[in-house]
Amino acid sequence: MLKLAFTLALVASALAANAQDLGWTTYSNPRFGGILRYPSEVFTSRRASEARDGVLFATGDGSAKLLVGAFENTEGYSPRSYQAFIARESYGGLRIDYAPVGQRWSVLSGTHGDTMIYEKAMFTCGGAVINSFALVYPIAEREFYDPIVEDIEDSFQPGAACDHAASF
Repeated sequence: MLKLAFTLALVASALAANAQDLGWTTYSNPRFGGILRYPSEVFTSRRASEARDGVLFATGDGSAKLLVGAFENTEGYSPRSYQAFIARESYGGLRIDYAPVGQRWSVLSGTHGDTMIYEKAMFTCGGAVINSFALVYPIAEREFYDPIVEDIEDSFQPGAACDHAASF
């Protein structure tokens, strides 16, 4: 049993070290100011929105995608109602594994076919702005991507640029 625990600790340590060696860089939202760190050796920018409020990053083969952005909450969503909306509209058929909701944030994680999905949304400016990131990747590559999700989530900070939106 001790040998198994040691082996598991060694594997976890190697995965964490691999996640650290991926050329991490910071993305900053030019419109709303949110930031997060992502591994630039894994994801490259594919497309930025014309409104300067988000960007799509993808792997070279397109099998994994990182979407980062912020937008005005014109529908007046709460964290719970937004979570339900994205589960229904963005990820129809998602088998939800994890879906906590806080006062100003929500997380939605689960599987859709052979794809793993993790999305976090944070509400700022009195609920007038939703800052979010989503990572979509093959379930078969969870061992590689799960530590990346954790590191991105740890670095994710919503913007405080409230002059672009009215409070709700």
